[in-house]
Amino acid sequence: MRLRPFDRSVGLVLAAFIVLLVLENFAIGIGYRTQFVAMWEMNHARFYLSPIALALALPIALATVLIGRLTLARRAVAVAALAAFFGAAIAWGVSSGRHFSILPIRIAFVVLVGCIAGLTGFLLAQQVLRLRARVIALIGALIAAIAWLADAFVLPRLYPAFHFALFFITLFAWAAVTLPLRKRPIGGPIAAVAIVIGTASLAWSPFAAQRVARSDNLRRVLLERAPLLGRAVMVASKLAPPPPIEDDAAAASTVIAMRGSHGRALDWSNRDLVVITIDALRADHVGAYGYNRPTTPNIDRLAARGVRFDRAYCPTPHTSYSVTSMMTGKYMRPLLAMDATDDGETWATHLQRYGWRTAAFYPPAVFFIDEHRFEKMKTSGLGFEYRKEEFAAPELRRSQITKYVEEAPKDKPLFLWVHLFEPHEPYVMHPDHPFSGDPKVDAYDSEIAEADATVGAVMEILEQKREQKAVFIVSADHGEELGDHGGRYHGTTVYEEQVRVPLVIAGEGTAPRVVGTPVQTIDLLPTMLAAIDVPVPPRLRGRDLGPLVAGTQADDEGLAFAETDDWTLVARGSDRLICARKIASCTLFDIKADPGQQRAVGDRPERVLELRKLTAAIERENGKLEASELPEAMRRCLQGDRDAAEDVAPLFDDARVAIRRGAARCAFKLRAQDMIPHLRRALGKDEDEGVRRFSTVALLRLGEKDMTGAVVKILADGEPEERVAAALALAEQGDIRGEIELVKRWNAMFAKTTRGDLDEARELLAAFAKIRSRTAVPALAASIEDVRLRPYIVDALAAIGDRSAKNVLLITFANERYVHLRPKEARALIALGARVDELEAPLTRFAGTPEPMPEALLIAREARLLSWKRGSVDFESPLDKRKDKGRVRVRGGPSRLFVLTGGEGPLTGTINKSELPEIAPWAGNTYVAELGDIPAGDIEVNLTHPVKVIAFWIVPRAEDIPPPPPEEPEPEP
Repeated sequence: MRLRPFDRSVGLVLAAFIVLLVLENFAIGIGYRTQFVAMWEMNHARFYLSPIALALALPIALATVLIGRLTLARRAVAVAALAAFFGAAIAWGVSSGRHFSILPIRIAFVVLVGCIAGLTGFLLAQQVLRLRARVIALIGALIAAIAWLADAFVLPRLYPAFHFALFFITLFAWAAVTLPLRKRPIGGPIAAVAIVIGTASLAWSPFAAQRVARSDNLRRVLLERAPLLGRAVMVASKLAPPPPIEDDAAAASTVIAMRGSHGRALDWSNRDLVVITIDALRADHVGAYGYNRPTTPNIDRLAARGVRFDRAYCPTPHTSYSVTSMMTGKYMRPLLAMDATDDGETWATHLQRYGWRTAAFYPPAVFFIDEHRFEKMKTSGLGFEYRKEEFAAPELRRSQITKYVEEAPKDKPLFLWVHLFEPHEPYVMHPDHPFSGDPKVDAYDSEIAEADATVGAVMEILEQKREQKAVFIVSADHGEELGDHGGRYHGTTVYEEQVRVPLVIAGEGTAPRVVGTPVQTIDLLPTMLAAIDVPVPPRLRGRDLGPLVAGTQADDEGLAFAETDDWTLVARGSDRLICARKIASCTLFDIKADPGQQRAVGDRPERVLELRKLTAAIERENGKLEASELPEAMRRCLQGDRDAAEDVAPLFDDARVAIRRGAARCAFKLRAQDMIPHLRRALGKDEDEGVRRFSTVALLRLGEKDMTGAVVKILADGEPEERVAAALALAEQGDIRGEIELVKRWNAMFAKTTRGDLDEARELLAAFAKIRSRTAVPALAASIEDVRLRPYIVDALAAIGDRSAKNVLLITFANERYVHLRPKEARALIALGARVDELEAPLTRFAGTPEPMPEALLIAREARLLSWKRGSVDFESPLDKRKDKGRVRVRGGPSRLFVLTGGEGPLTGTINKSELPEIAPWAGNTYVAELGDIPAGDIEVNLTHPVKVIAFWIVPRAEDIPPPPPEEPEPEP
């Protein structure tokens, strides 16, 4: 086939794009291979997403050839005009934030960038013809590589216009590699084949999009990591949106069956019932669960004579939601999210009704997260007759419990709940329980041992002071992440380390045994009620574990459900389905083969679908009785279920105006693109002003820019809730006009007496960062003590870039007790222009604490803190002119050595010609060694590594930030 010159050029550019896609497939497949479940995922990328990407590139290929022909025709002015237009358009997109909120300044910036781009295009068009084709090809390939890397790694997910420009620069520059083939005979066949492939890709794209609609893991990885294929994922989602999970009778019956009655298996009538929960205790740090440190001798002793549940799960890895769920037998996070009415029945109120005295001992931190949602439960003390709600040291807590048990009349059995705040962070090393060897967990394990001592004391008190043989239940409100999936603490994921908890039951009818069935802490209330022969109320969601405790029922697949705002978990057998609810993407793990949940299971799609349906069924059940006046779709929407969008759409035709308004609010909350036509219809036909207003705001939030004027009007004269929604939608489009309204909302949410909703707060912070709201800085600074929000506030302050936030961040950083927040705060301070002398003291201290800051050396380099006078050397720093870069000055005393290398491999060395102790890998290419006592003054350090040593830093050992003193207890009644 003989092609015309224009067609030949287009074909060659398409061929170049095909090669570029091959290279990206290779780079992503190798660089992120551990994130793919199997080779078929990258095959899907090649056969389905790569054609979509090539079809997307077809118009770009045509534009590239047209610009190339203008250049060859020496039409430099035309090329300059196109470059100026392109530069101005990108500048307009990039300048949508606060710094360009004054229109004349923004226009001046756009004109300046357009002029620079036009001049660059003019010069290139004139000079490029003087270069040889191979030189142009080489320069183009280099520019394309730089643009691709910048698109992938520089400010990801920020400044869409910036990344849009990089995407086009990558393709335009890469097209230059075809120049050496323009006049060669082989160019014709290559072009012809590329045109055929490009045309076929265009026809293939709709089918290809359908094939990848359920490739959840692949779509997630590419969207985050691949500049070209990631955009193909976005196009594919428009061509074939993943279908929502439909109702499934089998899944619904499974949920109901798990709550079914098996008859009374236990008899705990007239027994003292003791429930002890330990804050942030992960199961695999308990001796009875196989931990190799003696952290829990008392719990181990209890497990040896009772039933240990190997796979027990909390419903939400936040204390407030987890404890209230356990005490009510319901999933409280979704119920409170939909403002469902509650009957107020708790574990304590049930047992009081049937003759038990009830007492609780717990800290106020039980209601810390989303405190405003728990006002009723906090005020009622969860229904307990007697309660001690205070931060109490272990000795005080033990004496309080002893006094209560000694003085309680013996005419009734007791129900005691004790919540121990150890080992909640910040972790403290207790002198009676020292551990050493692993700085990451030593203090945490010491806290566990301290809590275990209290467990032993409570057991002893009950056994000595009460005639009845008590039933003991020991568990936790949630687990704790210690870097397992890159994070710390809890409340962020639903992986095992955060939601799996110990559960031990010992008492009448319990013989020593281990149960492998997945169970939930909300199962405890129905178990207790069944054991005292009380009918289980239909509103409870847990199951009776009595048959498993008594051993009259064999282990089954069980059921556990856990969730956060962003994630859900369903556990059945050894399978764990974890779903990112906001992008409808689910991943299956098998904890029997992969206890650390590092490798996704990719060869069991039927099981994934089954567990997805089960997840949907559980979410549909939530609130059926408590919020029966709400349609099911709206209940699911309020829980954050994106699959509910399709079912919310018919609610726009409901006769009840409250339901139609709720549907519009749901559309605003879910941000699902398939809601746009329904919102347009509601906007045009609904007679209710409230429906029309929220539909308008929801459309703008979905990217419908023609709604901007109407939303600005709502911002001026709408109801308070509508004004906040309008301001948020505007800010998400980079429009600053609702800034004041958002700041007012923030101040209302985070007044001194309340703590606002975490999900809404994160949306507001993202909006402040988007518009770079300097007006919000004082309000954000005033809220930085909120531990839940501190990482998001720090990110927002860094993005805003207002240096007035530097001082409050310096104070926060210098006193930061949370290890995982220190790097974030340090980098924010660098972004805000903190000086070396301001960062030196806290950064040096945190490098020397018992659990050192992993990124300390990297951040010290970024801050240009390293120098020989500070005990450090950066071998790659152009600022350091010293010839002898191995000699440094140190303070002396117990010290720690950090070393940054260029890769993996053994690291050895000497200090003052004495061999260094073992230098162990710490994080990435950072190594750490404990030096012991070293003399003060100048010392010589020599290090050897198979790749290279980039930098090292010797810091003095330091004590960590002490925890705050406990609050004064209330006076005894």
